Formats: sequence, C-alpha cells, structure tokens
Amino acid sequence: MTLLQIQKRTMTIAGTVLSVYLLFHMLSNLSFFFGDRFNQFYQIYNSAWIRWPVLAIVLICLWVHVRAAVNIRRKNSHARQVAYKKHDKFHIHASLVTLSIILLFLFIIVHILQSLYVNPFDVRASLLDWFSSPFITLFYLMGVFILTMHLQHSLINVLQTLGISSKMHHIAIHSAVAVLALGFVSIPVYVWLV
Repeated sequence: MTLLQIQKRTMTIAGTVLSVYLLFHMLSNLSFFFGDRFNQFYQIYNSAWIRWPVLAIVLICLWVHVRAAVNIRRKNSHARQVAYKKHDKFHIHASLVTLSIILLFLFIIVHILQSLYVNPFDVRASLLDWFSSPFITLFYLMGVFILTMHLQHSLINVLQTLGISSKMHHIAIHSAVAVLALGFVSIPVYVWLV
C-alpha cells in the first residue's frame, strides 16, 4: 500500500466519523421543535463526561481529515503538470475548491467556538437569540451550503474510488445530503420566519 493510499484511507475514515457526528448533531438539533426536550438533551450532552470527549474526537478527526486532504492535494498537483484539455463534466477551478474548503473549515471552527459560549441551562434561548441576527443566520446558511457541496462531492468520490458509479447510488447520496442540509437549516429558517 502506497503512502497516497494510506492518506486517502485515513482521510476517508476521519471523514466518515465526522459524517456520523453530523447526522447525530442534525438529529439532536431537531429536538428543538419539541420544546423542553431540546434543553433536556443538551443538559445531558453538555455534561463534562460527554461534551469534551466528543469535541476532542471531532477536532482530532477534523485535523486528520484536513491534513490528509492537504497532503493529497499537494501530491496530486505535482503529479500532473499539464492540465486536461477537455473535461467530461462540469469543471470547477481548483482555486475555488480550495477557497470553499477554507471557508468550510472556518465555518466549523467558528461554529465550535460559538457552541462553547452557549447558555448550558437554556440552549434553546441561545439559538433563538443567535438566529434572530441576519448576519449569523446568513453565515450559518452559507456554511451549511458549503458543507452540503463538500459532502456530495466527497461521498460520490468515495463511491467512485470503490468502483461504485451507479446513478442510483448518486441519487441516494444527493437525497441523503439534502435531508441532512434541510435538517440543519430548519432551525434558523424557523426562527427567522417566526
């Protein structure tokens, strides 16, 4: 096994852990629509023996994922010195992809830091306060949009690496990521509209 293959597998494993956490985070956030259950859940979740180990795992996986991605991108940029003349699908310039990844990383870091300043006794009130701000709402929605694009692209690439390129699998990925995104944006949109 080559170093590049190890880095790709490492990035995939870390990305899978992060994706599982995203699903858990989205589902737990949906308890927002059930009144006190949201605060009850987060009072348990914010206890030191759950919150800090989970945050440590997320940060370690994020660091491993980003580091592997940077190493793979460097290796790929040195591997092909001449650009392709024709692409068989829509092509996004590498600089825009890099910019979106940087913005996604910044969104995640800001979101984590923001979560550290939440009122642990009334998380629901904190969210209502945050999403009453147009700036924070727009920032959050843009972050979820970039995350959605990243997940769709990454999951399809993982399937292609595994030799799975069926349209049904692509439809399943697009649908699952869309449901995840809708779950995340439901709270800020609800707060903004109500």
